[in-house]
Amino acid sequence: MYNILVDFELSKRINLNKLGITFRKLTVPEKNKILNKINTVYFQNKKIINDLVKKYNILDELKVTNELLDYDKDTRDIIMFCYLGIKKGFQFNNERKIKNKLNNMIIIIIKKEVLLEYVSEEKFVKILSNILSLYDIYSKVLETNKKVRLDYSYILDDNILNPKEENYNIKLILNFIAVYKKNNGMMKYVELSEEYLIQLEKFISKLKKDEIRRFLNAIDLLYSEYTMVQNSIVSKVTIIESILIHEKEDIRRSFVLKAGLILKKYGEFNNNTSNKFIKDFLSYSYDMRSAIVHGNEEKIPVISNQIIQKNKYIKELMEKCNDNYNDRKKHAMYLADNILLIAVRSIIKCWIDNPTLIDFMKNNYEK
Repeated sequence: MYNILVDFELSKRINLNKLGITFRKLTVPEKNKILNKINTVYFQNKKIINDLVKKYNILDELKVTNELLDYDKDTRDIIMFCYLGIKKGFQFNNERKIKNKLNNMIIIIIKKEVLLEYVSEEKFVKILSNILSLYDIYSKVLETNKKVRLDYSYILDDNILNPKEENYNIKLILNFIAVYKKNNGMMKYVELSEEYLIQLEKFISKLKKDEIRRFLNAIDLLYSEYTMVQNSIVSKVTIIESILIHEKEDIRRSFVLKAGLILKKYGEFNNNTSNKFIKDFLSYSYDMRSAIVHGNEEKIPVISNQIIQKNKYIKELMEKCNDNYNDRKKHAMYLADNILLIAVRSIIKCWIDNPTLIDFMKNNYEK
């Protein structure tokens, strides 16, 4: 069981039944238990905390510790944590705001026996993180949603409904009470919408098991960390091929055609000039990938030179870098990676919006 904080109150349970994942809000008894615990942990100690904040500065930690010697260890830890938090720029929510946060808390439940059909248990958190990060594609396709984090794993490592967890009291403060002044941020906050979760529910319900595996693999590749742009290019082409391309068709030709059709629609390209730009750029990106996987990276400058002779818009993009061989090579790869990112985002969004269309595109090809 996991918990996240959003900026809306979930109106109903959302079940990704074929994945064994359920999103629900807190029940009234659960809210009351948490409120009672918050009262014990924070509000009963609030006056002590505020007095210490007024009396001492951030360098007086030892003096504060001495004043707390008569308290039990748990109470000392809570008071010191709150004291240091306030001194370092955190502010603390009042009861009204805390109740509002509780209304906006989402509990995520996993049926292990179902999700284990697709991934091992140690991957559960990463899969959940990927699903949450995928909300990124519901911003404008050509603009990455900067509010969406690409990894939420670190906020999915505790269970707010289990008071026996280690450091539960501190986690309670971080979940509902402490807010960082500069951006009004809270640790558990996730950029999300109920509309996205509902669309995801409909999408997953229409997939067969092999398609679910393909989907999970695709978003795992999308939200993996790469130290080299070469690996990112290979992964993005792999995602597109796995979603759109049948193994028996002309892969390069179909890659350019099918990805281009979706990119034109979701990328909001409209005219004949953009048609040529999309075709040339996707061809260029696929050739980059081929050079990388076949160990022919020395061909990358050649591929780059060929494409700028064919397309003046790509030439303009390439002219922004230096003439240095390594710089031009790196710039050429980053250009390919950027257009592939837009293509991948567009194709996954199209898949979620219209899985029947994607199934048709994948399984209908020239033999």
